[in-house]
Amino acid sequence: MGKTTLIRSLLPDLPMMDYVVGSAILRELAGEAFAQFDSLPPDVKQRYREDAIRWMERRQERTGRHILCDGHTTLLNPSTRQAEQVFTQLDCNFFRELILLEAPAEVVLQRRRDDPSKRRNLDSELLREELAGERAACYRIARTHGMQAHELPVGDDLAITYRLKELLT
Repeated sequence: MGKTTLIRSLLPDLPMMDYVVGSAILRELAGEAFAQFDSLPPDVKQRYREDAIRWMERRQERTGRHILCDGHTTLLNPSTRQAEQVFTQLDCNFFRELILLEAPAEVVLQRRRDDPSKRRNLDSELLREELAGERAACYRIARTHGMQAHELPVGDDLAITYRLKELLT
């Protein structure tokens, strides 16, 4: 089971949780420019990311529910082939906890191969670096900004599901 499937399986039991997907918010805000998001100037991407947090703040205020955002602290920059932090200062101010749901690189690679609808890195060594970069960034951000960081594997083990539900309630 992947992270999105895992999270969605818990939502009926989490009525105070408002689940959003970071890339879907960016897609909505950027419109047609989203197709070329990776090649946009850094300041433009930063503005969209900050606008996404403002969008979440307004939504949380309007609904009175906690935001659970399926997103990333880092993303692979295809032009440099380096993991770059995409978590903004506004993210750091908004979120209180980070939950790192991580599958082994081999599992992620196979899922990416099985889903040709998205352009994703299929280089196994680069993927390992990408995952390690995200893990390091997650813990660095949490430590620097006084957040709690949690790490869970992704899989079909019910203990993972129960632990995630426990973290979210």
